[in-house]
Amino acid sequence: MPKRFQTDVHKIFYDYIAARDGAYCLIGRIGHKKCRGKLQIDHADSNPRNWNYDNLHLLCQKHNLEMRNRTSDEHLRKIRAYSAKNVRESVRERGIESTHILKAIVNYSQGSIEMQANSICERIFIDWILTEIKRLGQLLKKEAINSGAAVAGCSTVTASRYLDKLTCSVGPLQESRDQTGTVIISFRKR
Repeated sequence: MPKRFQTDVHKIFYDYIAARDGAYCLIGRIGHKKCRGKLQIDHADSNPRNWNYDNLHLLCQKHNLEMRNRTSDEHLRKIRAYSAKNVRESVRERGIESTHILKAIVNYSQGSIEMQANSICERIFIDWILTEIKRLGQLLKKEAINSGAAVAGCSTVTASRYLDKLTCSVGPLQESRDQTGTVIISFRKR
């Protein structure tokens, strides 16, 4: 494979990861300009031939070298833990990425009353539920919907839709059942 093609492919992967996760070290959350040298693409499973997007993350040189000294299992476990933490922080700071992108495109303040209300209520609901689950470890689904609706000032139907977005396959939360069969909401283990 020609070197130029490899460089182009590497740049595509780098740009994709930077757009997906942010252009910073996954572990240190150090911005590109604060790192010594360019951020490096890390393979979470320690397999340099696995270029699956889910397996790739950006690390500064220091943390990338530290990861190379770990076993594959330790490396993967640590990267997944930092990745989940960063997703939760990103959702807490910016909301769900697709919603954030849509809000950047659509001027909600000029939209219908429903759009304006949704832009406020969803942010309140997300902040509240993530804070509560972080504090308590989990919430009953029914409690999450009812209390979340009361806190956000929206209907339980709307709160249920917000919760559905947060518990979808790419969301930071998950549904499970306890010993009694009651549905509980907790952070997704990635």
